[in-house]
Amino acid sequence: MRDLRLARIYFFVFFGAIGFYAPFVNLFYRERGLSGAEIGLVVTVGSIVGLVAAPLWGRWSDAGVFLPRLLQLGLIATGITLLVLSRQSVFGMVALVIGLFGLASSGLVPLSDALALRISAARRAGYGSIRVFGSAGWAVIAFFSGWLFQYTGLVAGFYGGAIMMAVSALLLLFVPASDATALPESRVRQEGGVLNAARTVWRTRALSGLALALIVRGILSDGHLQFGSIYMEQLGATTMAIGLASTVQAMVELPCMFLTDRVVRRIGATRTLLVSFLIAGGKLMLVLVYPSVPTIFATRAIEGLAFSLYAIGLINYVTGRSPSAQMATLLALFTVTLTAFIQILGAPIGGVVFDLAGAYWLYALALVGNLAAFGILFVLTRGEPDQVPDKRVGRTV
Repeated sequence: MRDLRLARIYFFVFFGAIGFYAPFVNLFYRERGLSGAEIGLVVTVGSIVGLVAAPLWGRWSDAGVFLPRLLQLGLIATGITLLVLSRQSVFGMVALVIGLFGLASSGLVPLSDALALRISAARRAGYGSIRVFGSAGWAVIAFFSGWLFQYTGLVAGFYGGAIMMAVSALLLLFVPASDATALPESRVRQEGGVLNAARTVWRTRALSGLALALIVRGILSDGHLQFGSIYMEQLGATTMAIGLASTVQAMVELPCMFLTDRVVRRIGATRTLLVSFLIAGGKLMLVLVYPSVPTIFATRAIEGLAFSLYAIGLINYVTGRSPSAQMATLLALFTVTLTAFIQILGAPIGGVVFDLAGAYWLYALALVGNLAAFGILFVLTRGEPDQVPDKRVGRTV
């Protein structure tokens, strides 16, 4: 059980590191004088790099490179780029450093998920029992950082994030080798690789349908995610309130992550994703009817439930349909590469809409996106057997 406890501590610290800067990064850009369109372009640069780099990180993992060492490399490099980013104020330099950040960080989440899946399957524990500690780390640190920034400024978030990335890397020194053993090299050569993973998505209706649903949802929803913190500031929220909003969402995720493991086992991953789309869409209607800081706090609480269903459902949906030699690569394709592709298209659109019409209408677009994703996935998975967690994951080690 030592490896299970270590994985939970690692997730707490790693997602805590992200919580130190992520909720406030667009406020930092705004503080440095970037326009909405420029913020969108900065996000696009990082997304383009991440789109290419993420599946390569996954491929190296599937090919037998020791998974904790890959993660340590990415964590240290990400921490360094955060420190460099904190010193930038010119659009061109910000975009350049964000490109390097995308190269370093794009593999961190899918590789962490791959490690968690291997450890949880080996110990017959649900993935959610590890992932919930990531939500706890985010909740604690996002609240703390929001309070801290009122006295120190937003730059402190980059320093805090870098320090916690380094601590995460140190924790991985204690992961047993048995939790990261790769498949035989001959099998990886035959079945693995980015191209084979892409072919799997193309040829599998359930995976290609999910990809289409996420693309439509993501493009229409990206703007309200990118500019949500700025919208709260416009409505009168302080940085502490913005941090607390992220904490509220993460605190709701704590019990929901545990429960979602049971939900997926009971109703399957497909239905879990469909329910998450409906809940995520419904909470946006609250902002459209009554736009205010308290309303956004309410939507963040609801999003805690929706995100728990989405995150656990997505991991089980993809791994349940993944050949063993492609698991980490496919996780990278769906959790990072697809997200990067969405941001390439969605971030500039969101930036332009924000500049021309304001953040309110970004919430209306996001509502349409969630309803469209529900319809696409529902239609394209009809007749498909609903998926429950795939026990093969435990044998990929």
